[in-house]
Amino acid sequence: MTRDTDQETDGRRRRGARRRTQLIDAAVRVIARDGVAGLTHRGVAAEAGVPKSAATYYFTSLDDLLTAALRADTEQLVEALPTPAGDSDVAWLAEELVRFVHQHRDRVIVGYELYVLATRRPSLRPAVHYWLDVLHTLIGRHTADPTRVRAGAAAVDGYILQSLVTGVEPRTAELAEILRVALHQPRDPALHGADRRRPSPDRAPGG
Repeated sequence: MTRDTDQETDGRRRRGARRRTQLIDAAVRVIARDGVAGLTHRGVAAEAGVPKSAATYYFTSLDDLLTAALRADTEQLVEALPTPAGDSDVAWLAEELVRFVHQHRDRVIVGYELYVLATRRPSLRPAVHYWLDVLHTLIGRHTADPTRVRAGAAAVDGYILQSLVTGVEPRTAELAEILRVALHQPRDPALHGADRRRPSPDRAPGG
């Protein structure tokens, strides 16, 4: 009897965990599509294909649901970040980050929603720090200077956020060059024209 009861309890817990994950994933999709302002129990339940009562049962308040969704989003983003090889350089990091944004655009948008919300909701700040710690670790492979690490992380965040806001697709070569500037590394002359001869102002080209 006890064994049957334990198995039944374990089964309920597994089903509950699956339903909770289902609701969190639905909340992430709603936030990515409609923003935080569009998050409601009814909307998340509809997105998940479950009754509204299920959403309110597992997440009594919208704040609980929002916090769970944003934390889960951050954890999944971190898991999806590239693992650098021993000889990887800034160009490799830029390429992987651009690919990362292309593959996980909706989740990246949700991650930046988290940034803004964390300024007013301290409960969300650990998730922001988690993301920043991982980003700092990636960039720290290319410099031992903590100030340059922070500059590099700020450059990555700023570049990605601007690309999302403007709709201009991020480019590997451009991000790599921005990182080189932030980390005080030699720049690519092909990108900023240092290797090209410029005509004198008082001399016509070819003259």
